[in-house]
Amino acid sequence: MRRRRWMRRFGAVFGTVALGGLLGFLVPTIVAEYTPQPVASNDAFPIPTAATELPIARQFINAFVVNDQEKLRKLGADETDTVKAEDLANQVATVSTPVLLGSVGGPGASIQAYASDVTMNDGTEKVLSWRVLTQSGRATLILPPLPLGAKP
Repeated sequence: MRRRRWMRRFGAVFGTVALGGLLGFLVPTIVAEYTPQPVASNDAFPIPTAATELPIARQFINAFVVNDQEKLRKLGADETDTVKAEDLANQVATVSTPVLLGSVGGPGASIQAYASDVTMNDGTEKVLSWRVLTQSGRATLILPPLPLGAKP
């Protein structure tokens, strides 16, 4: 009888300690898991700025605006890019040197944005912009999206 009483007391003390330890571990862990995490700073993954222009992109855009078909083919431009360069040459009278607006890159690919002042054949002046995707040492234009239709 006496042994049973001691076993009950020991079991109650052990159970209280075990329950306290379990709650002392689980509650903070669950609270930490479900609280919003602070936004990580960009120090670990800096976003490239305009200073990171790739030479292949510059060569591509310079050849594109002056419609240098031979150089575009040497740079590996596809048919769409050469046709767009031809269209641009047919629509504009003069094109200024493209200015790098900015670039952003990731593993194996980067995008550079360029803009240039142009004088159209009818004499109007505009600013045109292009985005150049460089991927695995090959540059290509990113075409703008098609306009939305009038019907939903």
